[in-house]
Amino acid sequence: MMVVVTAGHVDHGKSTLLRALTGMEPDRTEEERRRGLSIDLGFVWTDIPAGPGAPPAADERVAFVDVPGHERFLGTMLAGAGPAPAVLFAVAADGGWMPQSQEHATALDALGVRDGVLVVTRTDLADPAPALARARAALAGTGLAGLPAVAVSARTGDGTDRLRTAVAGLRDRLPAPDPGAPVRLWADRAFTLPGHGLVVTGTLRDGTIARGDVLETGPDQAPLTVRGVEELGRTADRSTGTARVAVKLRGEPPRGGLRGTALCAPGTYALTDTADVRLAGAVLRRIPARLTVHLGSAAVPAAVRRFGRGIARLVLERPLPLRIGDRAVVTEHRRVVGSALVLDPVPPYVGPRRAGGRRADALTGHPGTADLGHETAARGFVRTGTLRRAGVDCTAAEPVAGDWLVAPAERARIAAAVTAATADGEPVDADGLVRRLGLPDRALLAPLLPKERVLRAGRVVPADRADPLPAAARRLVEALETGLEEGEFKAPTPAELIALGVGRRDLALAVQSGRLVRLSETVYVAAGTPESAARALAPLTGRPFTVSEARIRWNVPRRIALPLIEHLDRAGITRRGPDDLRTLRPTREKRV
Repeated sequence: MMVVVTAGHVDHGKSTLLRALTGMEPDRTEEERRRGLSIDLGFVWTDIPAGPGAPPAADERVAFVDVPGHERFLGTMLAGAGPAPAVLFAVAADGGWMPQSQEHATALDALGVRDGVLVVTRTDLADPAPALARARAALAGTGLAGLPAVAVSARTGDGTDRLRTAVAGLRDRLPAPDPGAPVRLWADRAFTLPGHGLVVTGTLRDGTIARGDVLETGPDQAPLTVRGVEELGRTADRSTGTARVAVKLRGEPPRGGLRGTALCAPGTYALTDTADVRLAGAVLRRIPARLTVHLGSAAVPAAVRRFGRGIARLVLERPLPLRIGDRAVVTEHRRVVGSALVLDPVPPYVGPRRAGGRRADALTGHPGTADLGHETAARGFVRTGTLRRAGVDCTAAEPVAGDWLVAPAERARIAAAVTAATADGEPVDADGLVRRLGLPDRALLAPLLPKERVLRAGRVVPADRADPLPAAARRLVEALETGLEEGEFKAPTPAELIALGVGRRDLALAVQSGRLVRLSETVYVAAGTPESAARALAPLTGRPFTVSEARIRWNVPRRIALPLIEHLDRAGITRRGPDDLRTLRPTREKRV
């Protein structure tokens, strides 16, 4: 299915054009039909076969999102245009290019819409050539320059066949959506139907939604479960973008309602109220202290902190699911003043005064896309989970420890610092070295040591010194470390320890050296297991869970699960509540 949004000045024939194309009425309310004025979003659809000489289309369905053209309803227009990949831009032959035409063009350019069809309407009332020439001139220099143009009279039907051919050609040009992409469905309508319950509609740009899927709407909000999916009024088992969908949901919606929110696959987006962006457009002439950010169907006020060189930090009034490369329209007093390109949806804390200038320097060369190498180099230390939620493809990532990535510059700095700290050959306390080096996780120290240094008994020593662990204990530790790298939380039983020839003194030495963690009198696991176990519980964030649920996620027997969860309790990672239920403690980064 292809989804196309309309655009253009009020009373330039957008709704009339869609009636002629689809035979459906885009104006849903009695007031809209009485006034002949679109106020809210309208949705119509039809089948448009491939043009002459073109191969048959796999899916001939075309859905249109009809938007109001009046300046008072700019926010509604942006809600419909935000998720759409293409536009049907209408300019009336007897009206020509108008102020709202320019506003819509500026907004679509800011949103990154780059394809569509330019339609000169009402050609039965005036010569279309002047209006077409003026539109071409106005769109020059934008992403919409060079759109194929068609002259149409919806009243007489002249040109409608050419328009259908142009729309079919548009379908062939658009890039194929990614059915495996994480779902982010922006709700442009939300309502309750008797017998159906809660329903939201929206344009599914990428990804797949199916019955039984769980979707989240924001931090501290209960997840919603998909009860059913409809495409263009027909029930479907699943829907794959791009598509116009109506999704039936089970659960408690946010207090403010679902319209203007995004329904996302859990853990796949950075739900954030702070983002560093690159501003463009008229806003650069005077960056105000507050703007309204339009992304998808959302319109969220934001405080602006200017860093310099067009780089700024937006602090949103409510969190949004953002990714690197997201494009938003920014408005002031209901007028489009520019665009914002998201460069970092999980930015670091930036102090006052000159720190803003340094942050601008760091982001000035940002490519504006989610590049693994750039993001790793820019952040120094970062988890692959953080980058994935920010939209970075981590397929080629090579974590140093757990899911930690380390920039080459940081590797070199750490190796040089360790070499200098141990130049006299004396052992150095590992914990103190971790603090001095600024490592975010102790597990990073060992793999980042230079080749001539190793970690022994909690100290960094020259590599030529003997390993204090006996051979049997060393083989056990290496086996547990290998299992952890493969996602297994292993712990030998007392009988297995006896069979391996590993005694209590060996275990104590391995714990002292930092290679094992003692969970209980009889349960020892590889270092890093508690951290990996905590990350495995991330999908349970926001609701109480039992030890049995944790055990299933860890795929371990109860003899390991119980001391492991108690270890997380002591570490403050989980909180034990009534009836032996646990909850994950929230972690919040300090940001401005």
